[in-house]
Amino acid sequence: MHDLKGGIFLESKKKNAISVLMKYAGNQKRQLYKSIWTAIIGELFGMIPFLAIAKLIEKIYQSEASFRTVFYLTLIALCGQILKGIFTLYSTITSHKATFHILKNIRSLVAEKMLRVPMGVMIDTPIGKFKNLIVDKVSKLEDSMAHFMPEITSSIVSPVLFLILIFALDYRMGLASLLTIPLGMLGYIGMMKDYEFRSKTYTTAQNNMNSTLVEYINGIEVIKAFNHSVSSYEKFTNAINFFHDSTLAWWKQSWLWSAFVQAVMPSTLLGTLPVGAYLYMNSQISLSNFIVCIILPIGFIAHLMKIGKYSEQFSMVKASLDVIDEFLSKDELKRPTERVVLDNTLYRFENVSFAYDKELVLKNISFELKPNTVTALVGASGSGKSTIAKLMAGFWDPHKGSVYYGGKKIPEIPFEQLTNEISYVAQDNFLFNTSIKENIKMGNPTASDNDVIEAAKAASCHNFIMELENGYDTKVGDAGGSLSGGERQRITIARAMLKQAKVIILDEATAFADPENEYLIQSAINNLIKGKTLIVVAHRLSTITNADTILVMKDGEIVENGTHDNLVKKDGVYASLWKNYVGGLDDEKEAI
Repeated sequence: MHDLKGGIFLESKKKNAISVLMKYAGNQKRQLYKSIWTAIIGELFGMIPFLAIAKLIEKIYQSEASFRTVFYLTLIALCGQILKGIFTLYSTITSHKATFHILKNIRSLVAEKMLRVPMGVMIDTPIGKFKNLIVDKVSKLEDSMAHFMPEITSSIVSPVLFLILIFALDYRMGLASLLTIPLGMLGYIGMMKDYEFRSKTYTTAQNNMNSTLVEYINGIEVIKAFNHSVSSYEKFTNAINFFHDSTLAWWKQSWLWSAFVQAVMPSTLLGTLPVGAYLYMNSQISLSNFIVCIILPIGFIAHLMKIGKYSEQFSMVKASLDVIDEFLSKDELKRPTERVVLDNTLYRFENVSFAYDKELVLKNISFELKPNTVTALVGASGSGKSTIAKLMAGFWDPHKGSVYYGGKKIPEIPFEQLTNEISYVAQDNFLFNTSIKENIKMGNPTASDNDVIEAAKAASCHNFIMELENGYDTKVGDAGGSLSGGERQRITIARAMLKQAKVIILDEATAFADPENEYLIQSAINNLIKGKTLIVVAHRLSTITNADTILVMKDGEIVENGTHDNLVKKDGVYASLWKNYVGGLDDEKEAI
């Protein structure tokens, strides 16, 4: 990861947006350079009409203009303009094609990065932020990038060419034409003042609005059910208002300075007209050159105005790239690619500590698991039991100490090899919007239809699947939304069964199940673990009374371990948890 931080991220801080953009360009660099050079050639052809006009004015002034002269000079001007249009069009098309490839590369990099970062990064990051990153941020780059490279180049080259021509005609008129530029540059400086701060505020507000919107939509059922419509709507509107105010504050300053620039910069006649008139009246400049020197600044000032526009877009591109770089610079779970030899031992934790955002949730944990046993992790919410399960699954690496599997440290095991050894079933396992059969087959893509059915039967979900109109071909909907929570969980267990892993990790698999589904899920779990090693993060203590070992967590530490009967007799932390659990069941019975 150090290399990555020293690469893209640091370069984005030290170099400008073009340098960073070129890093993402990959094999599209040639196309971008082609776009730039064709844009320059187009501007060179764009000088021809002005030269032709200057020549025509000179001929008219000298009374040497004939129909043929006018025709040929007009034709030359027209050809110059047509050639400029052709090269400019080619430049624009080329830059757009290159941009689309670059944006695809960026989106691919972000998507690949999601697979390599610790699971905690994905869990802790709101969905709206990823949407903003992959869709909004990258999409904003499209227009700026596609036009930025060729047009900023032409906007720089053209004024230089115009100025060379003006100074060639008369250096004094050249100096006069530059009179308004310093004032205009002051306006640009004002526009860019505190730009980075305002840009970050705008980005934060946008991310907040997107995250709040996703939360509002996803939680609308709960919001209505529990009559939180007013407070939730207020939270959403506050996010919208924050984004609105941030955007307005950003652009308000830009608009004022932009208006100043728009008024001052084009006013080249304030310099060229009096100076040119003085020089002409004193016979120091010809009428034709006087007219040409008045016309030409209008052309190059228009290009300078574009530079101001693109300088702001340049900053926006840089801001968007910085956000993308920030994500791409996150630490990765480094894993080898070559398979390793594992022994018959299972998990061993040696002095493991782990923290979320500097908050220590595991403190010097040490324990060892035996094969073909059932180990339960219990404790109050936030005690660290789920964190242990995720470290076992390889979702994170410990900040201190080591986690071993099969005699090897988990970071030494290829991720694919580790995931083939274990099945991780969470309480909210995700189902894809495809058929039930395809969701189950994710456990083993080579499994036959009969294998799928047998796994479904063992997971106690075959009967309800067959009652559906399309059976195993039934689409589950977005995130499995067409099925109940208990049905979704049993399908995920069937998926785990099909995988035929040595180790099963159940992270509170029955936490939100109703009594009927809990019984079915527990029955499925009993079928799942035959001949395997089970690690279960327990929510309902009744499901782990027969566990070989129970590890009792409190404040990130293992405070007790043993069997259910032994721990109850100790009258310690577990006994207290058990009493509270049984008391809760009694209260439920009385309520019924």
